[in-house]
Amino acid sequence: MKKTLSLFTVIILIGATLAACGKKSDSPQNKYGLSTKNNVVYWIAADITNIIPPLSHDASAQYAYPLVWEPLNSTDSRHQLLIPGLASLPEISPDHLTYTYTINPKAKFSDGVPFTGEDVVFSFKCVMNPRQIETTQTRSVVTAVDSIEYVGGDKMKVAFHLNKPYFQMDLVLGGGYVSMLPKHIFDPKNLTDQMSWKEMKNDNPKSPVFQQEADDFKDPSKIRDPKMMIGTGTYTYGEWVTNDHISFKKNPNYWGKDAIEWNEAYPDQITFKTITDNNSAVTALKAKDIDLMDIVPAALYVQLDSTKQPYIRKDTVYYNSRVFIQWNAERPLFRDKKIRWALSHLVDRDILVKEVMKGLARPINGPINFTQPHYDASLKPITFDPDLAKKMLAEEGWTDSDGDGILDKVIDGKKTPFKFTFNIYAGSDVVKQAALVIAEQMRKVGIQAEVVSTEWSVWINNGRSHNYDASIANLLGNASEDDPYEIWHSSQAKNKGQNVWSFINAEADKIMEENRVEFDINKRDALMKRFQQIVYDEMPVTPLWSAPLRIALIDRFDNIEYFKQRPGFDVRFWIVRGSGIKPKAGAASTVQPIP
Repeated sequence: MKKTLSLFTVIILIGATLAACGKKSDSPQNKYGLSTKNNVVYWIAADITNIIPPLSHDASAQYAYPLVWEPLNSTDSRHQLLIPGLASLPEISPDHLTYTYTINPKAKFSDGVPFTGEDVVFSFKCVMNPRQIETTQTRSVVTAVDSIEYVGGDKMKVAFHLNKPYFQMDLVLGGGYVSMLPKHIFDPKNLTDQMSWKEMKNDNPKSPVFQQEADDFKDPSKIRDPKMMIGTGTYTYGEWVTNDHISFKKNPNYWGKDAIEWNEAYPDQITFKTITDNNSAVTALKAKDIDLMDIVPAALYVQLDSTKQPYIRKDTVYYNSRVFIQWNAERPLFRDKKIRWALSHLVDRDILVKEVMKGLARPINGPINFTQPHYDASLKPITFDPDLAKKMLAEEGWTDSDGDGILDKVIDGKKTPFKFTFNIYAGSDVVKQAALVIAEQMRKVGIQAEVVSTEWSVWINNGRSHNYDASIANLLGNASEDDPYEIWHSSQAKNKGQNVWSFINAEADKIMEENRVEFDINKRDALMKRFQQIVYDEMPVTPLWSAPLRIALIDRFDNIEYFKQRPGFDVRFWIVRGSGIKPKAGAASTVQPIP
């Protein structure tokens, strides 16, 4: 049985495809001096902080760690299908409460140790440990798992027993939410063996072994230890130089190279090169020091002239990307939805799209993007209307009582000026420009917004700790059906979950919970339409725009295929022109004849 892939997958290889024809005959390698070295150098704007899957949250790491650690199932990215990988596709019971996987006997880790059900149980217990705060996001999806057992005592056949059905559970279990880690490497003390499934369901387990395992697993000394970088994937860990690069080498002993489809690996090495300044990154691309930029800032993308640098190729692909202003509802300034609506009317999204995004974006109005199923096109555009905003603010008691040019109001018995900080992450010129444009418009009506940049990891932690006033963030999701629970449910506003704006709404919670156990797509559509209306009415975030992937690369590769989901491609399948590398006979990932 094949299952349509609709949940966010860590490798993110989903969506409709655009076949790309490589240049031939006149040998651009010779004409433009392009390298035939069989590697890919991939630009990232912020340094990767952690690549161990359950602990890693930054976007760049989510492109890197699937090279080393695989989920239970592989992915046919062209057709949006789960396919057998480390394990078979699941046998699903009629009540959707038992999912049984048979492990591929050929599967092994890069150190030669066989992959078994013990690694499956360890990997899920590691994520489900309630003492492991860093896995809160993933744990919210796997809470339906009551236990995992070896069928008939066979450690090559595992059955997941659930306490409730979930319409995307096969994707949760096998499609990338939980990467398979080696128990013999990460749990040599067998701590997870002492963690009972019953106590795993308790938010505050009494046994000290849960905290011991959580502390041991996230030990900072292990994050970059090469001894920990053992996986079943197509690549192995190479080297990691802080604020410069992290590299991965092709695994010559990869177990699945002749055993499963869609796991070809052609480049000998894949390097993620950190360049925090966007202009410097474009300069590096022009100089051929890097091969690929996947989200080129719009202004630089427009300026990048492939007629002057004919060895540079440019492509755009719309995907599930949404940029919002996040209002921290824990702050007194943003508690009232009428204030959030007033602030939203002070945002000229048409100007942002035209001036900041150079026309390479479309305004959005709600939490689900126009690329997605269940998108509600009936949501009215959020108008730019300063007069209406001033009227709404005045109705809520915001006036300039002391004539200093800044609105103020007595809140909780204290005179409070309408001042706040836009906390944005360093390295994004687009976000900074947008914040400055918005802040200037707010200044005109008596609101003072200071734009402050922080380093990426600090920005992430501030958001998850609710230690900020307002921010601008790009939310990236799956290519098909959304499950908004992970970032919108009230439970995710705690324990460093992804509901960083503290949206708490009982009806929305109920809808998201019902959506997860509904197998009728038409009923899910109705639920998601109502959910969008609620979020629109409450305006916990101000929707700004959706932008396409703006891809620029050195045109030295064949076998390129694009997907409508970040990162929009899989560089493992790319073949360096002139390298002598040929696609594997009958490989599913081959999209064109290779010269």
